[in-house]
Amino acid sequence: MAVKSVKKVQPINQDAAAPIEPEIADEQTRKRIAEVAYYRAQQRGFSPGYELEDWLAAEAQVRKGLLAG
Repeated sequence: MAVKSVKKVQPINQDAAAPIEPEIADEQTRKRIAEVAYYRAQQRGFSPGYELEDWLAAEAQVRKGLLAG
């Protein structure tokens, strides 16, 4: 009986196939996000507990502005 050679199939790297979110690499962009987050907090009287929400909303706003520009 002859033995067949079977080639192993390499699994697809899921991380490589997934779309990559743009990283905030620019210090100026980070500072702009911090500024927008500060003004969001100021508008609501600096109530504690919304810091992450402010940052994420500011980040989305700044990124949207960068993509539109």
